[in-house]
Amino acid sequence: MPKFLNTQGLSEWIPRIIEETERELVIITPYMQLSDKIFNLLVKADKRGVETIIIYRENKLSEKEKEKLKSIDNLNLMHHPNLHAKCYYNENYLLVASMNLYEYSEKNNREMGVLLHKISIPEFDNNDPWGDNPDDDTIFEDAIQEIIEIVNGSHLEKKSRETLTDCFEMKILKTAKEKAEESLNKINKAFIHKKFKLEEEGFGNYKFVCKSYMDKVDVIMGYRIEFKIQIDEKKLTNAFQNFQKNRDQMEFSIKGFKLYWNRIEELLLYDDSKHYYWKKAVTKENTILLRKKGIDDVIEFIKSF
Repeated sequence: MPKFLNTQGLSEWIPRIIEETERELVIITPYMQLSDKIFNLLVKADKRGVETIIIYRENKLSEKEKEKLKSIDNLNLMHHPNLHAKCYYNENYLLVASMNLYEYSEKNNREMGVLLHKISIPEFDNNDPWGDNPDDDTIFEDAIQEIIEIVNGSHLEKKSRETLTDCFEMKILKTAKEKAEESLNKINKAFIHKKFKLEEEGFGNYKFVCKSYMDKVDVIMGYRIEFKIQIDEKKLTNAFQNFQKNRDQMEFSIKGFKLYWNRIEELLLYDDSKHYYWKKAVTKENTILLRKKGIDDVIEFIKSF
């Protein structure tokens, strides 16, 4: 769950976010006067391959500070004319705070902020069983959209190494819809002539729907795979009753998955995370191909009715 931070907490967490960044970092702060500690953490992040965006308020950065930042190779330096927001964001953390990246603020001001986290943080437990639980991805969506708009409205003053050699793109700045669209392209590539479409479920969640994957059977992929069946009622009823009689055996009849049939018109397929298949699924493409195999095995089962 989100964590409130006071001045001391912010002074601890801003460096920690930089230090724990794995691949991408966004810092939005109108005013900057970097301490040696923060500058060295940014240099170390650069050396381990982190790409950074820093956005400050136009005309509010000294030439001395600007030159220090420009010395960091894989850093995009940007300025915005009306910036007043302060935000520190990487793959796992989003900190929205009143504190600038300004040494004076850390030592003299009363500040506060809220930390959102996508991973568990054991020290936030405090005897609360929910205290260290990751925040739901959907809570990040509005903040990410606002960050994107700030980036769009900024002037790119200095390009990072990756921007120069490749393009200006960060995975952490992609919305849920953009990520879903990327997945959709990979799904349709793997399924060849079976075309899925994107449908929004609400709260930033999306599902992938293929109408008539088999005649009178629709397939819907989300956190589980649903099979909506509209075949002959008599055949369907007989098959459903036989399934119920052999329920325990049928649950693991599709290798790598768990099969459930609780409503006559709907079969459900879940990943069996303990199965060795999923140890091989190291890429998104591998995962899609495994789910395709699971879907096709269920379709063969439905054909047997």
